[in-house]
Amino acid sequence: MAGLFGTFNIATRGLFAQQQAISTTSHNISNANTDGYSRQRVTLQTSRPFPMPDMNNAVGPGQMGTGVDVASVDRIRDSFLDYQVRVENGVNGQFTGRDKFLSEVENVMNEPSDTGMSTLIGKFFDSWNTLATSANQSNSKSMVAQQALALTNDLNHTYTELESIKSNTQTVIKDTVSDINSILAQLSQVNQQIIQVKVAKNNPNDLMDKRDLLLDQLSNKFGINVDKKQFEGYNVTTADEGKYRDVGDDGRPPLAADGTTSLNLVQSQSPDQACSFSYVSTIEPAAGQNAGEAGNYKVTYYKKGDMTNDANKVTITVDIEPTGAPGDSNYVSAADKYNKLNQGRVIWADNSGAAIQVDKSSKTQGVYSGVIPTDGSGAVSFDQLALFQPPTGELKGYSSVQKDIDKYEDQLNKFAKSFAFSVNGIISQSNTAVADTSTNINNFFVNKDSTAVYNGTDTDAIDKAEQGITAANITINQAILDNPMLIKSAAQYDSAGNNLSGESDGTRALAVETLRDKLMQIQNVDSSTDKQKYLKDIFVQDSSIGSSTIYTIKNATGGMTLDSYFKDTIDTLGIQEQEAKRMVSNQATLLAGFKESRDAVSGVSLDEEMANLIQFQHCYQANAKVISTVDELLDVVVNGLKK
Repeated sequence: MAGLFGTFNIATRGLFAQQQAISTTSHNISNANTDGYSRQRVTLQTSRPFPMPDMNNAVGPGQMGTGVDVASVDRIRDSFLDYQVRVENGVNGQFTGRDKFLSEVENVMNEPSDTGMSTLIGKFFDSWNTLATSANQSNSKSMVAQQALALTNDLNHTYTELESIKSNTQTVIKDTVSDINSILAQLSQVNQQIIQVKVAKNNPNDLMDKRDLLLDQLSNKFGINVDKKQFEGYNVTTADEGKYRDVGDDGRPPLAADGTTSLNLVQSQSPDQACSFSYVSTIEPAAGQNAGEAGNYKVTYYKKGDMTNDANKVTITVDIEPTGAPGDSNYVSAADKYNKLNQGRVIWADNSGAAIQVDKSSKTQGVYSGVIPTDGSGAVSFDQLALFQPPTGELKGYSSVQKDIDKYEDQLNKFAKSFAFSVNGIISQSNTAVADTSTNINNFFVNKDSTAVYNGTDTDAIDKAEQGITAANITINQAILDNPMLIKSAAQYDSAGNNLSGESDGTRALAVETLRDKLMQIQNVDSSTDKQKYLKDIFVQDSSIGSSTIYTIKNATGGMTLDSYFKDTIDTLGIQEQEAKRMVSNQATLLAGFKESRDAVSGVSLDEEMANLIQFQHCYQANAKVISTVDELLDVVVNGLKK
């Protein structure tokens, strides 16, 4: 038999076990409002009975219990719910980022409104209509000049504001990269602490909660893949999963030098060899080269996105060349590659932040082939640069907004160039470049970056200036602003700019006004389109306007009016912003549901903890009563038998 001392030991074990349970319950209650905390539970099991089977054991009724042991203190967690929350976190981050900046773009466009560009386009053509019926009145020409100036100023302002939003987006990307690297550093540290505690055969519950909270935060930035290793260690890298991915998205991590295993951002073994991300701040084309053209670019990046110290600034040379030939299935233009780098701006780097080089000859995601030198001598091709293009998360949202803004700017540029070519064609009655004189103004709209060339004799320079017209630089000819009477409204003028059709003739003004309803292939305009190419096949003589036959614009098959083209841009923006807002709302509801499910499993219920506390308290008191009883019995044995 175990005897009284055996009973005493059983009660003592029970006392200590219930004390541990009360302590754990107290810990749960204390952290009921702690972010990321998972409730903990004491697992109790019977201690080893006495005696153990043996040939020399005395005959007895069987093994006698020896009490209870605390087997472990476990946290209650559902890894599948964690996975679901992190996947939806990425989608939420993506559309939250889009909504944040698309709403700013909507405010810049200011449509529909009484002061928006659509209204200004209407007023511009209305002023030409007024001029056509009162061509001999100076105030009509002044109104045309002022309406044209208002329209071009609004185009300039809109473009500048879009550029400002792009700059803000890039700043947010830089800050996000810095945040990501900070989270990765914390994850690596906590990961190693967990491994050390597990090696000592303890449960690092609170540390694992901290790691899970950091993983939740990281999943909002981009999709993550978590691989569990020995001693509860984690390897963390990027994931290529995305519900709303675009063509070209690639969240796959580069492969290690062995060509089979992925590079990790956090790893349980050799943590100092894990990767990080760096931020590309500037991309400068070579002299005489435009952005997006094939050639060498000076790419400056900051290690780990830290721009507070110039020591982190690294400049490398990147050669951007097209892949394949136009028409090939694998064709990728130099402009597309440039845009990927310009819009994404995040590159894979080693643990110190130095950009890594990859070889894509055998694996499309690239195989690690070293670090690009950071002393300024580093030179790689675009395909050797390890770009990070996540299909989900905040980074995806910000890069996609930059892509959208580039598209809006391109559409504004198409609009501006089409506007200038069509109006200038009618004013000059020519589909090629024509110079101005002090009394004969042929270029109503000009490129304000090259105003001097319009008064010269070099028509090639004028053609190049017109070809370079964008929403950022279009403006009305300064000579017209200084003297609106120089506006050509009649059908016929001589080389000196003298009106040959009479002061009351408004034929040319009426021809400009009809542009309001003309269908033109605005959507096909690009940086290489010049005036002659644009007006080809649509610049024709028309005798139905006014009293004379003049050149005007005819409808183009598959074309759009200037106003409808601009409104299509606004409609697309509105749809995209509505989608972003709808997705943010939907994701908030979806995430709330998943988090509620997770809280039902891992969250602390104060009612449940108070019930447990009462149960453990009664057990503690009962064990204490057993100890008190044994003490009384021992007193009888020791002192009472003398009587």
